[in-house]
Amino acid sequence: MKTTIVEIKALIKAKLESVVDSHGDAMFQVFDYPNADFQKYPVAVIIDSGMSGIELDTARVERTFHFTIYLYQEQSVAGKNSQEASEAMERASDKIIEAFDQDPYLSNEVEKVRVIEGTFDFKSSAGTFNFATFKVDAVVIVQNY
Repeated sequence: MKTTIVEIKALIKAKLESVVDSHGDAMFQVFDYPNADFQKYPVAVIIDSGMSGIELDTARVERTFHFTIYLYQEQSVAGKNSQEASEAMERASDKIIEAFDQDPYLSNEVEKVRVIEGTFDFKSSAGTFNFATFKVDAVVIVQNY
């Protein structure tokens, strides 16, 4: 089992990199650090956003790592009009949710992983973007000693 931020973020990144489009190509450009230099859309950026935990007993803690996945689809560079960009975002969002729904234990490396929240929006300033934010929780059991 994985029990660190680095290990679990790597699992989430690998999960997103494994998602393919209808042609069998990688669906996203994926970054596991803050970045705004995008070469391909849609792009996913994974940020660790905290953790919480509860003591199960004197030897174990159930720890929940909180991650945020930011998904971006630019309209003009990608050659997509607003409807095409919106449809691309919907397909990409469905793929993210589906990827974690179909592998709720990240290949048995965590107790469970789940997409707990998603928001969708549009922004038009210094470029036109559709974007989504997904909050993902990964739960692990950590031995205290």
